Amino acid sequence: MYSYIKTEPGQWSVGDFTEEGEWQAESVWYTPEEAAERAHWLNGGKTPVTDDDEATSNGQR
Repeated sequence: MYSYIKTEPGQWSVGDFTEEGEWQAESVWYTPEEAAERAHWLNGGKTPVTDDDEATSNGQR
């Protein structure tokens, strides 16, 4: 299950933990709201505010 964590001031990382307990980042966002929306969408939620095209075009990985 995807979630998000604050990784630096002004940055939230969306990802999940490996079986070994290590954080595996999927993308990085600049607001907790964007990170929450991305995690929600990755977990099967509907009607995302941002989509994959926006994630890659806004400097996300």
